[in-house]
Amino acid sequence: MSESVISFDGVSKRFRLGATHDSLRDLAGAVLGSIFGRGTKKSCDETFWALRDVGFDVRRGEVLGIIGPNGAGKSTALKLLAGILRPDRGCVRVTGRLAALIEVGAGFHGDLSGRENIFLNGTILGMSRREISSKLDAIVEFAGLEKFLDMPVKRYSSGMYARLGFSIAAHVEPDVLLIDEVLSVGDAVFRLRCIERMQELVRNGTTLVFVTHDLDQMQKVCTRTIVLDEGKIAFEGAPVDAVDRYLSAVSGATAHRPTDDLVACDQKLVTLTDLSVCDASGKRISTVDAGKPSMIEATLELKCRIERLVVEVNVRRALGESVVSLNSGRSDRFYSAAPGRHRIGIHLPSLPLAGGQYFCNVRVWDANRGTTVLDTPYRYPLVVNDGGHATGMFCLAHEWSFCSEPQDKLAIETVIEVSQTTAGEAHESLPVR
Repeated sequence: MSESVISFDGVSKRFRLGATHDSLRDLAGAVLGSIFGRGTKKSCDETFWALRDVGFDVRRGEVLGIIGPNGAGKSTALKLLAGILRPDRGCVRVTGRLAALIEVGAGFHGDLSGRENIFLNGTILGMSRREISSKLDAIVEFAGLEKFLDMPVKRYSSGMYARLGFSIAAHVEPDVLLIDEVLSVGDAVFRLRCIERMQELVRNGTTLVFVTHDLDQMQKVCTRTIVLDEGKIAFEGAPVDAVDRYLSAVSGATAHRPTDDLVACDQKLVTLTDLSVCDASGKRISTVDAGKPSMIEATLELKCRIERLVVEVNVRRALGESVVSLNSGRSDRFYSAAPGRHRIGIHLPSLPLAGGQYFCNVRVWDANRGTTVLDTPYRYPLVVNDGGHATGMFCLAHEWSFCSEPQDKLAIETVIEVSQTTAGEAHESLPVR
């Protein structure tokens, strides 16, 4: 087993809430604020534990992903690894040269040019001036900022900051690379190049710790994932299992919120009392097999008559991307529904999606009035099993074929080709009369 280069041993980190005065300017502002009645009422003695007894190790060449909801402690963990923060309890150990891309523009001076900041930031990351000079062209080319190299970086966009920062960090050739959600501000093409560069670094032995909300990107890059929740490790294991755990927790927390908090619906005319997924025999199931028939059934409670009721079921991936939308109105199905309880079913011969965690979102419209009367985003998780056959978004039914040409036929074709070439050469050698 390869050696451990990162050790997080029983680490806890506490922050003080309320006003803290670390400089004369802060103290003067607080005094003036209290004189004019703008002082804070929150006690400075109140504290918040961002991390509580968190422990993990990362081996050389491993890619560790850290995911979790906002406020879970992800960025705090990365700042502790980078040495920006110190733990209140426990021990943090990182072996080797470390490069970190944690905040957009971190380590840059706004009044200096891109070229000057490359030397400044590279020096901070432990590179010599000669080493920076030898890699300058590669850094600039990867960032794609040749035209803006001598412009003050305070005029850069957030995406340009991220491109330059990542390019510098990636060319340090670090033993340990820490990356936060900062890559999300880059364009799609650059993010793809970043992933390819990270994979190249890992193949060469770099250890990577990656914090992100992009679950698909995390699964492409990481070999192991930690789910943080309220400052504690809620799960540690394979990325696909970590995503399921994370999304189940998110959907469970959302399901306990009333529908009124999720969307402003019209006069609360419709309530979704149940959403079930059944197999071909009508048995309720928790996991859908991608290639088998299934049925999605919604139970609605109406408080008044809706003459032209339209129902839509969306299947969403992760936390937003819609992959399937089934709308009764587009199929010219408008239902005349009286007050009371109604069940609406959608029969599916198959659900050809890649395996993983999804969400069902139900929407209901009053077509005559053109108003939304129900919307339930992210309240109902849906697990699809594709048998491990798909790696993209869909799992399509297909067959493979393979056929080898007979060896004697290949030999005959080769002989004919050689004969034709020889005849052509003999023809060209004949004297022209």
